[in-house]
Amino acid sequence: MTRYKFLKISLCLFCLAAVMMFSALSVNAASPIKYTNSETGYKVVLIDDANLLTFIEENNLTEDMKPLTKYGNIAFWTTTDKSYNAIEQARLKRKELFNFDSGCIFVINMEIRKLTIQSYGNINQSVTDSIARSITNNVSSYATSKNYYTCAKTAFEQINTVCEKKHISESLKISGYVVISLMLGLIIAIGIAFSKRQNPLIRSYAVESERPYHINGTFRTPVTVQYVKQVTEHRPPITYSSSGGGGSIGCSSCSSGSSCSSCSSGSSCSSCGGGGCGSGGSSDF
Repeated sequence: MTRYKFLKISLCLFCLAAVMMFSALSVNAASPIKYTNSETGYKVVLIDDANLLTFIEENNLTEDMKPLTKYGNIAFWTTTDKSYNAIEQARLKRKELFNFDSGCIFVINMEIRKLTIQSYGNINQSVTDSIARSITNNVSSYATSKNYYTCAKTAFEQINTVCEKKHISESLKISGYVVISLMLGLIIAIGIAFSKRQNPLIRSYAVESERPYHINGTFRTPVTVQYVKQVTEHRPPITYSSSGGGGSIGCSSCSSGSSCSSCSSGSSCSSCGGGGCGSGGSSDF
């Protein structure tokens, strides 16, 4: 074999390898499934319809999402689709991707400026409504500063933290505790202010009003008059409804795509909204 033929064959093999590698990369880039856990079968799905991440950031985020496949399917979706209910939009996308399997989705909606987390199945036991709201609130500053990779990375890290039964910062819950504490303090202060035992002004006024007073040479004691009003409570009759004659209680739709609070008591919500409710929360950015 001459040197010329050897170089020609080598060039052909190199071009063939390059074409095969490019094809493989193209197929991988086109497929939303970036990873499948061989032990659990759960998948990592990444769909960047809003083009917020670079190719390198997508690869890095895939690695960040992999640990969550221990608990369920995990998805990241960016979109510019308008929606009047961000949690319901996320729920439908999660159901489209994973059906009734355990799964969690983190959504960045650039049209309505919302961050949303929605979960179902095993992950739903850890990522509740309040946890989802706390996480989206915790990472909203990254989205505001257009650091979308760090926003998603931190969100998935905190989801993994709660799945490991550890605690995360819940600023919304802390704010709620502060408000409740202030309200209780105000109620106690008002109670003390109007208490005969604690307030000397009211106590002295009560003593003076209870002393006998002099009229036409005689002493009379004040009489306390109490008025009793009869209240009649009307309770409407309780009605029960059955479905299809079977008497089972059902549920027609999810309440905000979240915790299915509109389901009747005792309902499993398996048919709620045609695909299970799960939990969800969102924050503006």
